[in-house]
Amino acid sequence: MKKIILPLALGVTLLGIGLTNETTSLAQGKTFPKIVQTAKNPAPVFKLKNKKGKTVSLSDYKGKKVYINVWATWCEPCMREIPDLEKIYQTYKHKKDFVFLSVTSPNDSKYKNSDPIDKDKNTILSTAKDKGITYPILYDYQDNFVQAYGIRSVPTHIFINSDGNLSRKIAGGLDEDSLKYYLKKLK
Repeated sequence: MKKIILPLALGVTLLGIGLTNETTSLAQGKTFPKIVQTAKNPAPVFKLKNKKGKTVSLSDYKGKKVYINVWATWCEPCMREIPDLEKIYQTYKHKKDFVFLSVTSPNDSKYKNSDPIDKDKNTILSTAKDKGITYPILYDYQDNFVQAYGIRSVPTHIFINSDGNLSRKIAGGLDEDSLKYYLKKLK
């Protein structure tokens, strides 16, 4: 009996590990399963900087569906999902009622992030160029975004509906089909 139960338990454990999407903890650099959170609360207001230093806020996108990918250059799951994110961006970038954004928290002193999740802005821009990222990259300023949205790990995917409500927050990597599914559910 023990000869059957032990291999069965091991198999179930390995299957479970293989089926989980992973995310990287900001605090320890460890991975753990993705978390899906849904809500119908107003999305927290944010102020971010674009690559030219202009301040961007959620109110700039009033009446639009907003998708935000929170990532870091050192995060392997983040790097793996970039090709799928780029495909999705190319599909959605011309839609007038939709905005695709990515956010990271640089370690440059001018951004005043007390707990930055990423390296400096130049490293971020270099990685973006190397990976072929053409979608907008915004930079957290004074930890505004990370704190307001309770970001504890990367990648994290945030979906805000056209009414300005936080529709869904998912911690963990998403493939192209999963992302399409969640975007179609966004009203």
